[in-house]
Amino acid sequence: MSDANPSLNSPKHHSFSLQSGNLALASATDHRLFTARYVRAGTVRAAGNKPSTINVSTSALMEAASKGLFDGKAVFVDHAGFFQNPSIRNLVAVTGRSYWDETEQAINGDLAFYSTPDAKVISDLLVELLAQDKPPDIGLSLVFWAERNIDPDGSITITAIEHIESVDLVFEPAADGRILQALSALTQPPSILPPIPPPLGGLEGSGELEGSDIQQGVSRMSIQDNLIEINKREEELERSSSSPSQSADDSADPQSWAVAAAQTVAQVMIANSDLPQASKDRLSKMTFLNPAQVTAAIDSERSYLASLAEDKVVQLSGQAPRGGDIQFGRSGFEQLSAAFDALLDGKRPPDGIRPLSGIRELYNLLSGDFDLTGVFHPERVSFASVDCSTMAGLVANALNKRVVNEFMQYPRWWEPFTMPEDFNTLQQVKWITLAGIGELPTVAEGAPYTELAWDDKTETADFIKKGGYLGITLEAIDKDDTGRLRAAPRALAQGAYLTLAKSVSAVFTAQAGTGPDMADTYPLFDASNHHNLGTSALSAASWAATRAAMRTQLELDGGGGSPAYLGALTAPRFLLVPNELENDALQILGATSSGSANYLDNMWVEGDTMTERIRSARTRVIVVDMWTDCEDWAAVADPLLYPTIGIGYRYGRVPEIFSVSAPNQGLMFTNDVMPVKVRYFFAVGPMEWRGMYKHNIS
Repeated sequence: MSDANPSLNSPKHHSFSLQSGNLALASATDHRLFTARYVRAGTVRAAGNKPSTINVSTSALMEAASKGLFDGKAVFVDHAGFFQNPSIRNLVAVTGRSYWDETEQAINGDLAFYSTPDAKVISDLLVELLAQDKPPDIGLSLVFWAERNIDPDGSITITAIEHIESVDLVFEPAADGRILQALSALTQPPSILPPIPPPLGGLEGSGELEGSDIQQGVSRMSIQDNLIEINKREEELERSSSSPSQSADDSADPQSWAVAAAQTVAQVMIANSDLPQASKDRLSKMTFLNPAQVTAAIDSERSYLASLAEDKVVQLSGQAPRGGDIQFGRSGFEQLSAAFDALLDGKRPPDGIRPLSGIRELYNLLSGDFDLTGVFHPERVSFASVDCSTMAGLVANALNKRVVNEFMQYPRWWEPFTMPEDFNTLQQVKWITLAGIGELPTVAEGAPYTELAWDDKTETADFIKKGGYLGITLEAIDKDDTGRLRAAPRALAQGAYLTLAKSVSAVFTAQAGTGPDMADTYPLFDASNHHNLGTSALSAASWAATRAAMRTQLELDGGGGSPAYLGALTAPRFLLVPNELENDALQILGATSSGSANYLDNMWVEGDTMTERIRSARTRVIVVDMWTDCEDWAAVADPLLYPTIGIGYRYGRVPEIFSVSAPNQGLMFTNDVMPVKVRYFFAVGPMEWRGMYKHNIS
């Protein structure tokens, strides 16, 4: 374990990798079961066989052992690399029967190897290593989550172990208790497990067992499950057969001892099976005459459990259902994604995640294209479910998030006076305005209701598609030009912002300042037909006159013949000006003197002081920097009372980012360029002319 772990910056629950351990062959005939020292209390040694600043407390290991945290843990060949999950392909063994060894101040236990080809190769290799006088330095590396304390001198003490992820076989373990020390002392394999006492004391006539079914069952069971347990039992039987105390009960029935021994063997076989505890408890209550019956019962129980699990999820080690990867916390790809997010933000990734050095490292990790040929090499990629499009997707997702964040930071000045709406298709947008019905007629007692005359009118707007792409060249990747990629979200967000802003501004400036044509064939701002176009310069008087004109707009005639004034519904709420008129507009809407001509124009402004009134006025004055005429201005009603300008969105209200990096098509093939495309669908248009008034100053 390295003592320079970034996860040590937070108070607890850190991921550690302690490398320690001894191996011993538990059986001379079964190469699938070994005894091992998983970890020893004390100071952890760092690389170069030097003491580190990390100390594992005795209490932490004893508590972990008492909780059984070391049992049933996966044993992989080597640790997973950076940004990777442990792979099932590297799983070779499982831990079990762990216990605290007070003499060694260590956690000891078994390593039971599986019957897979890789596991057999590794177990056979360990047997050969154990037989050598000077074998290579092979040991165990413990990966776990722990709590720790930082001492005043900067050293770190592991105070508790929360979770053990795996106990892996590695080369040159960095901590104390190396394989080499254990291998030289293993000519006679040590018995580290507590012995199993005879069930009924001493035993006579043990020779009768040698040729019995029980002896045959012992041999078969030891090969299949746990040989060391039966070896100890045989040693106890041999000692009992030669003990002086044997003569004390010469009248004992040898057959009864055979039955008792058979039950003991059965209990051991059941306890060391891979069945759930409930199944073990059920089988333990049954009586078996020979090992074949035990094996058959265990197999039958497995088949029964398998039938219950059919068409359901696969569960690993009794844990909750998982996906295809063994995951603890973030997956390897999620860690890589977080590291890339941090790279684009120009900051360090979260605790426990190694930072990326640049865009080139990301490209190499996801493509395996170390030579920058533009070709995807799956055999060099260690992540699961990665293909030639993964790099492009990761970049697009990261840029999308930043484009959204950047876009939302810009002053979207059009939002207060427009009405947004999301659509499910790109068909022409239709803004519908229902005609008013004027005053409701009186209904006499007992009289029938009369049908109300009403009508509607429709304004339309077409969706427009805006977009383009930025190219990330292989040369830029090779130069590790991360700064260029980091600047891309801001550039894309800015382009989308200016595009939409100019489209909204054009509603007021199109056709020489009269706006687009409406469904009635007249321009949006028309003095003769819409009564909403003037030529007065901005002043308190012209604002008051405009306010009065907008309040006297008549509702759409529904056929009743007497449309009513819209009044407060179309009264101006917002004052739109170029930046040259901003101060004048604030003064007009923030006047404090009750004797001023425009005092009543501020009837909705709250506050008695100049500061409060100016603050309120700032919410109503909209500066349109896109306007090039420095004297034109406009008034717009509150869209909640009378909508006037609509903005339709398709595929979201912010621009979208896409990318593709297929090596055999597109720009990646012809130009060595990974394109990052931006796309924005929206529709902008006037919904109604009665809630707007424009002054064009000639």
